[in-house]
Amino acid sequence: MTSGLRKAHKYIWLILVIIIPIIILFSIKDLGVFSSEKSDGLRIEDSNIINIGSFENDLISASFSENKIKIILKTTLKNPSSVVYAVDAKGNKLGVIGQLTSAGIYTFKSNARPKGIIISDDLKDIQITKLMFK
Repeated sequence: MTSGLRKAHKYIWLILVIIIPIIILFSIKDLGVFSSEKSDGLRIEDSNIINIGSFENDLISASFSENKIKIILKTTLKNPSSVVYAVDAKGNKLGVIGQLTSAGIYTFKSNARPKGIIISDDLKDIQITKLMFK
């Protein structure tokens, strides 16, 4: 490698070290998958929220308020990449609500109450559970 190539190689790598993290940040900022607030218990402000509905199965317990969806994951799922989707009346996926990682309480912000939720693993293309609401 000549002297000119070594200089060019050094500057190219310095530029890449700066640009790649910036590109990664811009690519993940709008995903919304990381917007959940995991908590270990009820907060004081949660006790003042009026629950519209509460639904439960073996894996999860879900409750809805005016602008929040609260999901209690009872046990850790076997699929670490579980994503929660909003569902319309026909059972079609509308959009991503958030991601579940381990057992605990998850609170997600919601503009409108969905007709149901689906927890699925998109990597393995498996539907873990589905709750339809009345």
